[in-house]
Amino acid sequence: MNRLALIAIVCLVAVPAFAGPVEKAVNTHDAKAILALYAPDAHVIWPGQGEEANGKAEIEKLVANFLKDLPKDAKVVLKSQTVIPLGGGQLATVGHWEETFTDPDGKKQTADIRTTEIIKKEKEKTLYVVDHASIGLPPEPEVKAQPPAK
Repeated sequence: MNRLALIAIVCLVAVPAFAGPVEKAVNTHDAKAILALYAPDAHVIWPGQGEEANGKAEIEKLVANFLKDLPKDAKVVLKSQTVIPLGGGQLATVGHWEETFTDPDGKKQTADIRTTEIIKKEKEKTLYVVDHASIGLPPEPEVKAQPPAK
């Protein structure tokens, strides 16, 4: 087996394992643990208007705002992930996550989160280089045809 193939296999095994620390950090509302998942020069684009950050200092502010607004009972779970080796110890991922939470009216809600990321192995760490998340909007309700007016 050549060196590149071995690196790709190690990365493919490591990336799904990376989901565990992500889930734990978010589900325990641990800002320090979330921030530790990012490379110093990482880029983040999250679903909300203006939720973009470049570098750890900006990401730290984004994480603080995220956790402030995150419902106390919110939980995220990775549902699926496709991993694409890019070479040089970097991988692209396309993931589907599910977030469950209780809204202010006491209703249980579920949000589907889509992610596209570039992740790198650096020494003993797996780190986000690019983290782009989006939330799929629910389909528009069907409009029933109205009978013609008489």
